[in-house]
Amino acid sequence: MKKIFLILLFFPSLIFSQSSNDLKQMSLAELNDYLFTEMALNKNTEPLNKIATDDFVLIAAPGMIENKMQAIEGVDNLNISSVKVTIDKILEKENIGIVIGVLEMEGTIMNRPAPKRIRYSSVFIKEDGMWKLQTRTMTPMRM
Repeated sequence: MKKIFLILLFFPSLIFSQSSNDLKQMSLAELNDYLFTEMALNKNTEPLNKIATDDFVLIAAPGMIENKMQAIEGVDNLNISSVKVTIDKILEKENIGIVIGVLEMEGTIMNRPAPKRIRYSSVFIKEDGMWKLQTRTMTPMRM
């Protein structure tokens, strides 16, 4: 089982402005971590705007379906102080990549405690040589 841990409690502007070439060079694991960290920890929506497809769909923790714009706007509801991304499995076939793992966060969402552990799956498709996020599901885990 491949695990990658990412805890960023500092460097809030370290990678805010990745160029398209830099994003093309990222592996699925790096891209997945980058998106979670920038959105949740740094409240930076630019990466999701660049990397998510126009018809991106998020199935959020309480079962709500959100489009790209709703997911971007939802960042205002986050107050996260730490993020840990674990990758349990990466499946890659031709132009489709699926990343499955666990997201652990400390902080609040809409002024309520964030779920401690969330099982996620991120589905990427390759367009013009670059991985694009097509859909993501997030399900709170029982402790």
